[in-house]
Amino acid sequence: MNKSEETLTHAELISRSWQEIKGRFAPFMLLACIAPAFSWLIAGLAFGLDPMTQSAAQQQHPLLMLLVSLLSALVGSYGTAALILFICKRTDTPWQALQTAWHPFLRLFGGGLLMSVGMSAALMLLGILLGGAVYLLGAPEVLYLFILLFLFLCAGVLMVYFCLLPYLLVLTDIPVLSCFSAAFHLVKGRFWFTLGLLFLVGLISFGITMAAGIALSIFVTVFSLVSGLLAGILSFVWIPVAGLIVLIVQVPMLALYLDRVSIHQAPQETADGQ
Repeated sequence: MNKSEETLTHAELISRSWQEIKGRFAPFMLLACIAPAFSWLIAGLAFGLDPMTQSAAQQQHPLLMLLVSLLSALVGSYGTAALILFICKRTDTPWQALQTAWHPFLRLFGGGLLMSVGMSAALMLLGILLGGAVYLLGAPEVLYLFILLFLFLCAGVLMVYFCLLPYLLVLTDIPVLSCFSAAFHLVKGRFWFTLGLLFLVGLISFGITMAAGIALSIFVTVFSLVSGLLAGILSFVWIPVAGLIVLIVQVPMLALYLDRVSIHQAPQETADGQ
């Protein structure tokens, strides 16, 4: 995926991303399906493939569920790092992307964990302060609902401002903490544009998820009447759907990242040229 010299519109970002996906669909899907395939396999090994009993088994073994979730997150970060490297043509083949992804994967997982913990702690502290103020002032309890909504809004704003963080962690050698500042400045001044792109890719992903989910639920329900194991095996069909959703989200957002980086680098290159 090549960098653009001018700011791209939503339509241009989506169009270029779709052309990129069509041009290298098979290797893209191979990398995008690593995480959902691993999650499906490890959940089946740990809790059984029968969808009718799998949920109950997960509730009965919370520590095992936590371990499964951790392993899935690790493999998801690794697959995402490899996918980003391959999309940006840092490697020639998916296998090379997987071999090269070890160091970026550690940065991606560590940065994502740091962001999750930091954001959760900040929002929790803010919630305690606001909730304590409401309690001490004897204000109506309905204000607690507004505080909750305000915290959700703050979380959403932070997610938008740091949505390009994964690409900085994978594609650059900037220190992890500095990546947060760089990600913020890439979105700064383009918040609503970035939110609009997130909304578009989210809407497309939601439509595919709903259509595929309804179809798969019908088939799983029918086959579960015959055999729970057969229904669990059939749920394997969800893996390529999940992989496609990953591509629909990742490729346009990566295109936005490259576009923003090219715009931010242009003034510096001009100054160096002078």
